[in-house]
Amino acid sequence: MSDLVRVWKEVDIADIAKSLLIIGLSTGDCSNCRELGIDYSSAKACPKCGAVFKYIASRSKEIKKIKNKRPDLIFIDLEDYKKVSGSIKAKDFFSA
Repeated sequence: MSDLVRVWKEVDIADIAKSLLIIGLSTGDCSNCRELGIDYSSAKACPKCGAVFKYIASRSKEIKKIKNKRPDLIFIDLEDYKKVSGSIKAKDFFSA
């Protein structure tokens, strides 16, 4: 039996932001251009901006279901992503 555990790794947030598919209740959103309504179960790239998806995150807690549908994508924790990207935006704002 296989279970999921969180593993922390240093990553380039800018790379994630350009290639992240964020899953809602039934469809996904492109983190790069904010395109809505993407079929997360089959989309390899954003239909609007062409960003190739490498990462996936979910607003729900159905991680295993999503991971089973998209084993080709690296699953990241959405709250971790929001926290780090928000911190970077704040630093950029106050340093300008």
